[in-house]
Formats: sequence, structure tokens, C-alpha cells
Amino acid sequence: MTNPNTFENPDEYSSNWDWCVKHSQYHFDDSRHDHRGDWFRVLGRFVGDWSSEVEQIKQHTKPITWATRKFYGDSDDVSPMLRQEEYDLEQTGAGRDLVLTDMTDDIDQFPTLKKIADYFGVVDAKKRIHMQYPGQMFNLHIDKLWDRYPEDPSKVVRITILLEDWKPGQFYLYGTHTYSHWQAGEVHIFDWPNVPHATANTSRFARPTIQITGLKSDRTEELLNRATPQSQYVV
Repeated sequence: MTNPNTFENPDEYSSNWDWCVKHSQYHFDDSRHDHRGDWFRVLGRFVGDWSSEVEQIKQHTKPITWATRKFYGDSDDVSPMLRQEEYDLEQTGAGRDLVLTDMTDDIDQFPTLKKIADYFGVVDAKKRIHMQYPGQMFNLHIDKLWDRYPEDPSKVVRITILLEDWKPGQFYLYGTHTYSHWQAGEVHIFDWPNVPHATANTSRFARPTIQITGLKSDRTEELLNRATPQSQYVV
């Protein structure tokens, strides 16, 4: 893993994409066909019924942009590279107010969803619901989670749980691989420092997910090491 430790010299870059590419080990060869397991890995799926909680949580989400996705606009703090992130949006014609998804971190009041979010034992976890509505998209980017633990960024993990079955028109992109056809409860992680990724919803249905970001505990390491695509976690 490349480790820049800090956002060194961000002002020397006009483009967030250019900065991320410099610090990535991805191949950036559009002619190559990436596969599951190359840059992201399915860890199995949760089994249970959380459908009523998903319906309730829709009342708690609100739309976010690149400027507000970290702090919901309730703080003066912004991403260290917001200027570069918005530059990339404007260069594509998308505009800096592109709505990425609806989001909330009010997950703890929903017992089943909280149990799912806590299952992997992630430490200092930020637990969020992404409710991506039709027409919303997270444009292609590479994550910058170094600041979560600059002493050893390899301890930082981001886990995603899909809360409903896949619908045509919903997708994730990891490198050159389109990830689709998931089942409700399916869990995956990805190589966040390196792989370009995106997600969009062109279907007729909202796409709810849990995103957990934090530090790996011993329990996290154990579960990740033994997880397979066939693993099941009952809640």
C-alpha cells in the first residue's frame, strides 16, 4: 500500500483525480477486465429481516454533495482537497452541486441495522446509511482515508452491506468491473487506497446500503481472514 501519510502539497494539484492516481497502485489500463477478488471482495451476507427499519430510515436521510458528504454541511470543516474535487466535477460538466446519495448516520436507533453495523467489530467506526435514489451517482474517484490512521493506513477498513436485492439499473464499479446482482445482506470490502470506483442508480428503486469506516480490531481481522462469498451472518 502506498502511504502518503498526509495530504502532502495538495495545493500543487488542480485535480483531486491526479493526486489520487499518483498515490494509487491500480493499473489504469482500460483494456483490462478486472474481476471479483482483484480489487474488491465479497465477504458473504447477513441473513434476517430489516425491511421495516429500511423504510423508517428513509425519513432520516438527506442529500449530500462532495462538499457536504463528510459533515452534512453542519460544520465549517471541509475535505482538505475540496477545491480539487470540485474542479474535477466542473471539468466533466457535472457541476459542484452533483447529488451523490442521500445519507444519515442515525443508525443506532434501528436495532437490527445497528447489529449489522457492529458485527465486524470495527473500532472508531463511522456508520452510515447511503440511500441512493434514482438519478443519483457517486462519480468515479479514489478514496482518501489516510487521515483516519496516518501511522498505519493499512488498519483502515471500509465495509459495505447491501440492504436490498439488486435491481436492474443499480451498480457499483470497481476498476473496470461492474458489480451487480447482489442479494440483500451481501457484504464486501475494497482496496480503498488504490481502486477507482463509482456507484449509480438508474433503476426505479432506492438502493440502501450500510457503509462502515474505521480501524480493524482483532475481531475484524479474524472475520475478514475467514470470510468467503458463501459466509452467512444471522441477525
